[in-house]
This record gives sequence, C-alpha cells and structure tokens, in this order.
Amino acid sequence: MKSDTRDRILGAARTEFSHHGLAGARVDRIAVAAKASKERLYAYFGDKDKLFEAVLEAGFARFVDSVPFTPRDLTAYALASFSHLSTTDGDLRMLLWAQLQGDGQRIASAEQTMLDRIQLVEKAQADGVVDSTWRADDLLTMIFGVVFSWATMPHSETDVDETEIGRRRRVIGDAVGRLVDPR
Repeated sequence: MKSDTRDRILGAARTEFSHHGLAGARVDRIAVAAKASKERLYAYFGDKDKLFEAVLEAGFARFVDSVPFTPRDLTAYALASFSHLSTTDGDLRMLLWAQLQGDGQRIASAEQTMLDRIQLVEKAQADGVVDSTWRADDLLTMIFGVVFSWATMPHSETDVDETEIGRRRRVIGDAVGRLVDPR
C-alpha cells in the first residue's frame, strides 16, 4: 500500500511538473490527483524540489531502461530515443523543464551514465565505426539536439499524425547518419 501511494504521487507529480514546470506546479493539485494527503507527499519526498528530483530520476531511469544504448549504431539509438520520448507521456517535457530551469544537474545518475556512454562512443570511434572528427561528448550532444529539435520549436504539437512522425524519423536517421558515419 505504501508503494502504491508513493507511485500515485510520482505519477501525479510527473503530469503536474510536465505541464507547469517546477515553479508553476502546485503541491495541492499533485496531492488531489494522487488521492493522497499533502502530509503523505511531504513524508515521502520532503519538499516540492525533492519530488521534482524524484520525478526526473524516475523518468531518466525509465529512458535508460527502455532505450538500449548502441554505440556502434548511434543512428538506431537516436531513432529509439525519439520513439521513446515522443510516446512516453511527460518525460520529454520534464527534461526540457529541467533544462530551462537549470536543473539538469538534479538527475544524479545522468552524469555517470553519460561518462560511461562517452567512453563507449570513443571506443567505437577508435574502432573506425563512428566518425572520429567529433569529440564523443559533442557527438552525443548533437544527437540529442537532433532528437529534441521538434520539441524545442515554438509550434503546436497537437496535430502531429503518423505520417509526420515517420517523416521526422527519416530526417533524424539521415541527420544522425551524416554526423556519425566515418568519413
């Protein structure tokens, strides 16, 4: 039962934070949506900032668990990342809110994960599988820039159909392929 309440709070907080960011989110709305008391929320998470961090960590863990990192096929990784982030409610918006608010450092596990992935890309570069013109960290940053590109543009995403999603996937595949294919 304890875990159910905690999970409901995390789910409600994910929705609230993804729609309003940390500053605009309201603990009252989270508690009502989670069917939990504010006291229970504070007992589990301490404060709104810590709850935001917990939601970010959970989203990052979900991403890492769902999207296999394929350093020898970074185009496939980019496409899998795009698919996950465009179909997983709230995760992309949470990441964007965290970046806008300067809270990227709040995802404690992200730093070590990135360092590990940089080393794997460097190995793929040394093996001649990935273009070594770029630094590995720059390459991963550019890949995510391509994956996130539509989410950061100032337009409505409410009417994106499967045809458009397919077109975007082709663009991502082509752009990332051009970045990573050895020259």
